[in-house]
Amino acid sequence: MQYITSTIHPAASGTVAAILWAAADAVALDPEVDDAIAFAATPLIADGNTTRRHYEAAVTLATMIAGSRHPGLAAACGSSWTAWQHQLTEPWPILADAANYAASLGGWQAGIDPGRWIA
Repeated sequence: MQYITSTIHPAASGTVAAILWAAADAVALDPEVDDAIAFAATPLIADGNTTRRHYEAAVTLATMIAGSRHPGLAAACGSSWTAWQHQLTEPWPILADAANYAASLGGWQAGIDPGRWIA
């Protein structure tokens, strides 16, 4: 299978959805990345293209979805995306769903072409 990365249009860059799509892309392309959300957000924050608050919202959304899907891990992982990512067999679906949810909440669906797997 091949992975096609997301495309973030300029108006949507720096949004919570954009951070989460970049994180989903990161784990799809490099499963060894330690914390995909931090990996995605850190350069955007450093460049002034997003805020720490958007990063924290991305972590909150992803961990809430992970906790709802894997309640048995919630006590051990809590609100740390790094902990969740290390416990999950496949973090991509959670990050992709969180990104899609964030895009729908923010009205950014037209500004983001989601990443996807193709045969």
